[in-house]
Amino acid sequence: MKPANHYSDGSLIELNCSKFYVNCIGEGEPIVFLHGGPGSDHRFFLPHVLPLADNFKLVLYDQRGCGTSEQSKENNYSMSDEVDNIELLRIQLGFEKMNLFGESWGSMLALLYATTYPERVQNILLTAAIGVTSEGFERFEVELNDRLSADDKCKLSKLEGYMKTGDASIHDIFNVLDPYYVFSKVSLIHKSNTTYNRVVNECIGEDIRKNYDINDKLNRLSNIPILIAQGSHDILTPSIIRELLVKNIPHAQLIEIEECGHWTIVEKPAEMINIAEQFFTTVSSSNID
Repeated sequence: MKPANHYSDGSLIELNCSKFYVNCIGEGEPIVFLHGGPGSDHRFFLPHVLPLADNFKLVLYDQRGCGTSEQSKENNYSMSDEVDNIELLRIQLGFEKMNLFGESWGSMLALLYATTYPERVQNILLTAAIGVTSEGFERFEVELNDRLSADDKCKLSKLEGYMKTGDASIHDIFNVLDPYYVFSKVSLIHKSNTTYNRVVNECIGEDIRKNYDINDKLNRLSNIPILIAQGSHDILTPSIIRELLVKNIPHAQLIEIEECGHWTIVEKPAEMINIAEQFFTTVSSSNID
């Protein structure tokens, strides 16, 4: 087993006629990490989740067009393709069942996969959760906009214009937005540098707005333990997530991470590791303290 403070460079494997970056760390029951964005990459989780490699096989991968994974030649990206890619990844790696750890958009992807292939999912841990319909995605944008200062709204408007002329980058926009994703700005020093594919974000974002609604499939989750770890000061607060998610999945448990924003893994890594360790080693989420 690799020590928890070490990880390799991973490799590219072919899934659905495209090359995907995949990094497997440790041994044991698999935990597949689903990163956010849409359009970000697996490095968001690093090095924070590495202690889990002492007891589990961690599977970190970049979704299509993200990070080091190959981009779509037609610039077509969709939720259904991402679900298919997870299933192909499972088959390629030889897993009968998997634990899923979904963050932000990844929480939606975890639910999409689990409602499509419930027999392949052991447990689901969601953090920075969004909901079971596009309402959560749209509510996130509204809540974030409400938090923005007038000065930052002005900066963002100007940066959008500068991006069209090549005088600004997406990272300039992140410099304005990132402080709103955390409870304490100091914690931003612990966030890994990640890439971002705006085309992926726009394509899947549009797909979410038009098509994300798993209400009619929620019965397929009834035998899967689900735990939600939501920051107390997330853009979608725990009370909002109770409305958007928990009331629709009554057996799901919700834990509130105190003094924490949207990026629980970055701000409260030790607490998140303890939660994940306990959750993924119990037979049922009802046994969690």
